[in-house]
Amino acid sequence: MLFFAKTYQFMALNVFLAYLPIELSLHFQQRNNQLFLILAGLWLLFYPNAPYLFTDFFHLETLSIYQGMNRLFEQSLSAWLSFSLLTVGICVYGFLGMATLFTVLNEGYRRRLLKRKWQGFLIFLIVNILSSLAIYVGRFDRLHSIHLFTKPLQTLKTIFFNWSLEKSFFILLFTMLQAILLAAIIGLRWLEPLEKQEKLY
Repeated sequence: MLFFAKTYQFMALNVFLAYLPIELSLHFQQRNNQLFLILAGLWLLFYPNAPYLFTDFFHLETLSIYQGMNRLFEQSLSAWLSFSLLTVGICVYGFLGMATLFTVLNEGYRRRLLKRKWQGFLIFLIVNILSSLAIYVGRFDRLHSIHLFTKPLQTLKTIFFNWSLEKSFFILLFTMLQAILLAAIIGLRWLEPLEKQEKLY
């Protein structure tokens, strides 16, 4: 994106931020419970950057590929390259980043920090709601993860104390959207044993 995408160079930062929860999740097993909880807290801070990527699809409207109904798509290679880079960045790091939620839950059960299925489901729901809230303030209030360190009180006030009907509906909508995307990730995992069974025959 930095070197080839003339239109979406700014997406390199978004993709990098979505990579951070993936990197953090790689270090969970090597730490004791205290360090795991600290890493999990940092993971939660950066996790919303993964589903946030899917909101970047609206940047496709800046491309000159599509010219309206009943008209041909343009064959601009540079525009299609930008389309490809945007799609790869969003899908790969969006899905891989979101999949780390299952890594956190599995690690919680392995360490016996979570003992009941309903506890995992509650964490799943809370993370999705908080993530949707973070996506809203990131997209509409233009808040960034770094603002939690540079302007903590103002940022927390904007996140948790400024409410509207539109904000509530957005959070509800994106909580459901994330649940569907996470269900798709679970579905992909189910396909693996099916493929192994087919090979046996």
